[in-house]
Amino acid sequence: MSEPKKNTKMTVFKTDRHEDLAAMFFVTIAVVSVLVYMAYIVPSITLKAPMDGKVVAISVQPEAQVKKGDLLYSMEIKQKKYVHDTLEEKIVTKDFHAKTSGKILSISAKPGDVVKKDKNEILVLEHEKGVLP
Repeated sequence: MSEPKKNTKMTVFKTDRHEDLAAMFFVTIAVVSVLVYMAYIVPSITLKAPMDGKVVAISVQPEAQVKKGDLLYSMEIKQKKYVHDTLEEKIVTKDFHAKTSGKILSISAKPGDVVKKDKNEILVLEHEKGVLP
């Protein structure tokens, strides 16, 4: 029976270095391309309902300029949490603010509308160029 050789070096990492560097390079190119596309080429953002609920108030008007942090709309949502092993539900009002500066192109929802998560459009915002939405 032959015994395995001792003191042999494993060369897997040495031979794969160029492949790792190439993969990192291509991933970097892909990420930068997507970010540039989002910041400079995408003209507008459609804001859909982030959760199920009811629109309580729309705080902006079409053609209005908004700055990052401005209040866009408010929704009534059911907030669920466990307290002492029992599920409690309560209705709370949650405010949604602009994450980027821009101009309101259109508003689809109105106060009193019941909306479903990712199904109903609330408003369309033309974001500031050079900034990620």
